[in-house]
Amino acid sequence: MTHALQLVALETHNLPVPAIIFGLIAFLCLLSMMAIVLSIGKGRPHS
Repeated sequence: MTHALQLVALETHNLPVPAIIFGLIAFLCLLSMMAIVLSIGKGRPHS
């Protein structure tokens, strides 16, 4: 059982960049997609 826990601990640090950078990039991607959606639907009437 401890061998499986050691494998899980080793696999969690395989990101190519630090986790905070990865999170910031993901957050910026989501913000840009939300801005695109809002800019496309800005002139449309509400349903």
